[in-house]
Amino acid sequence: MSEGALTRRLLQLYTAAFAGFLVLPVAVATLLSISSEASLRFPPPDVSLRWYAAALAAPWFVEGLLRSLALALASTLLAVIGGTGAALALNHYRFAGRGAMSALLLMPLTLPSVVLGLGLLFLFGRLGLPLGFGPALIGHAVTGIPFVTWLVLSALSGYDLALDRASESLGASPAQTFRLVTLPIILPGITAGAAFAFLMSFDNVSLSIFVTRGDTLPLRMMQQIQFYADPTVAAVSTIVVAMSALILFVAGRALRPKPRSSG
Repeated sequence: MSEGALTRRLLQLYTAAFAGFLVLPVAVATLLSISSEASLRFPPPDVSLRWYAAALAAPWFVEGLLRSLALALASTLLAVIGGTGAALALNHYRFAGRGAMSALLLMPLTLPSVVLGLGLLFLFGRLGLPLGFGPALIGHAVTGIPFVTWLVLSALSGYDLALDRASESLGASPAQTFRLVTLPIILPGITAGAAFAFLMSFDNVSLSIFVTRGDTLPLRMMQQIQFYADPTVAAVSTIVVAMSALILFVAGRALRPKPRSSG
């Protein structure tokens, strides 16, 4: 076997082992979710879907899911607005402090969520804001803005500012230029950024501990595991993983380059 073939084979084995390491916990949770027993026994002795029915009928799951969905959708909207505006400002203009702003937008990605959550907890306490949906919305939006900003900046990497000038010379207003010229170009970046911002909010645990009242789905799942460890939690985990995988698939499709027409 040649050196190149050996390197390829080792790389394939490493990739397969790494993928298996990531998928294994999800596979275990999925198998536990179809167990016929009321305990977290692996491997399950028999197959049953009753824990999915129990999850869909459980108030803690339904209420937590609705709260997490509302929080994720609202924070994603704020992240898309803020991140898109920041990306357009960084790409279109040269101003004092531009480098500092770029570093500041990256800071939520570099800080541990526990540190960010603790800082927001003290900030909201000084401002007299009670913990709940509002502080959680701000905190989750802060973590989502960097994803939107840098994915939109990536979509703007080949953007020609002459398009804006040409649109304005034809009588289009700035709003029309954005809607008809800029938005179609950056829409894949916005879609992918929104998907990541949504997932960061929907699955958030470490930040939500500090800024919510424990009523989001991930925190309710933690409480359920601590006090009532049964396969219902595994069923909920499988549903959440399936939803996340679907959102990532949509984001991947948005980022896939469209084939150019030959005509």
